[in-house]
Amino acid sequence: MIELIIAVCMSDAPERCKNVRLNFEGERVSVQQCSLYSQMEMAKWIGEHPNWTIKEYTCRKAGEYADL
Repeated sequence: MIELIIAVCMSDAPERCKNVRLNFEGERVSVQQCSLYSQMEMAKWIGEHPNWTIKEYTCRKAGEYADL
């Protein structure tokens, strides 16, 4: 499984940040494909969470690394 990790901060309180994980399930999804789909997924997430802004993001294999 591949995960998209998005570092987001509150628009009106930029010191309040968190990481959001979105999973791409399926054996055929690669890190490169995650990178291709990430813009669309982040736009969808921001549309559902308008008070947050994205600071950075990365794609990686799920569960392999510590938190950002």
